[in-house]
Amino acid sequence: MKIELGAVIPTIQYGNIQPKFEVEAESIEAGLAIIEPQIKALYDKYSEKPLVTHTGGAQSTQDDFVEVEAFVGGKIWYSASKHEYRNDKGEIYLSGSQYASSFDKPFDAQSIAGKMATKSGVPVQDILKMWEMKRDISNGYGTALHLAMQLYGEYHKHSEAFEKNYHIHDLAVFKDAVESFYATRKDELAKYEAFVVDHERKYVGQIDRLMFGVDGGAWVEDFKTNAELDPKKLATYWKQLSFYASILKANDKHVTGLRIHHWDGKRWTTIASEVQEVL
Repeated sequence: MKIELGAVIPTIQYGNIQPKFEVEAESIEAGLAIIEPQIKALYDKYSEKPLVTHTGGAQSTQDDFVEVEAFVGGKIWYSASKHEYRNDKGEIYLSGSQYASSFDKPFDAQSIAGKMATKSGVPVQDILKMWEMKRDISNGYGTALHLAMQLYGEYHKHSEAFEKNYHIHDLAVFKDAVESFYATRKDELAKYEAFVVDHERKYVGQIDRLMFGVDGGAWVEDFKTNAELDPKKLATYWKQLSFYASILKANDKHVTGLRIHHWDGKRWTTIASEVQEVL
């Protein structure tokens, strides 16, 4: 039989390579035995961290996996370090970011860095290292701002019990963003970092902010800290949020629409969209 297997290997921020392999084998297990070592070799070569493979169920090989009760869909095993989701059988679920990035053209970091090195004289490894550092800075800042937004959103009502505003981070870079965002949103009912699961399709995701309107419908919202939001990036983000919306709908939840809240370092800009069809 013919066995085909592909992989998405992250390289730099928003970049990946997507190799595909095809072999003739007597069984699926025999085909995987040939392909999987090749995928792992490529992953270890180009990704920031080596690929860790497992056999058996999620519970017996969970490493840092924790069982989470999702907002809809039931329980799921989640690894924050791997950003990976599994069920009790160890089956890996498709996330919103993976779904959205599957439509993007792979970014061949090694090839592009090589061409830049030829023109500039700068070593390839230095170029790759600069990209890696920029990615880490962007990811670190974005993660920290998400936490600051969640801190206020979930715990601001507790502040009256303290003499200090523990629900607002003291650093100005976060304080300004938080206070300006919630200035007109203090009374909104919202859930933060909401896990959503569709076990039938093996879809899963974590929504930055799920805001509930007076009509009972929910807005699927995301915080973004990109330097700029170009149409290409927006198209990817709408796919990701629509993926989350499809999971909510599969669990009989009404979704009003999608929103992206973009912080450019000085002000918030909110962009809305209808839910797109998920393939």
